[in-house]
Amino acid sequence: MSISVNGEAVQMPEDPRVSLLDLLRDHLQLHGTKKGCNQGACGACTILIDGERILSCLALAVQFEGRSVITIEGVGQPDALHPLQQAFVEYDGFQCGYCTPGQICSAVAMVDEIRRGVPSHVTSDRVAAAIVLGPVDLPQGA
Repeated sequence: MSISVNGEAVQMPEDPRVSLLDLLRDHLQLHGTKKGCNQGACGACTILIDGERILSCLALAVQFEGRSVITIEGVGQPDALHPLQQAFVEYDGFQCGYCTPGQICSAVAMVDEIRRGVPSHVTSDRVAAAIVLGPVDLPQGA
């Protein structure tokens, strides 16, 4: 059993009780995804599964066999930031910075949702929202 994490095949943990968050942080040493409340309330652990945002603290790793996981480490690279990462830097989108990786992953998924026309209570005119946002490249697999 394996899962794709940032484009690389990763073996599932032997223990089926391991959360996806703990797989990323403790087993794969991907510390960009943060453990905040560990109850699904804060969003610090938000990652992308096949391009959709999820709270990794509430998910078991074994649920995602054969699927594509993108963490903040897979969204952009230090020398080639994703446009949303660059915007956070340029426009001081940080508070303390702890939740920023989850916020960026969530924003990447939100932009894709707008492109796909996924309804939202705050985007009554999705076409206008897409025009305002303009083209934003998503990481491969997102």
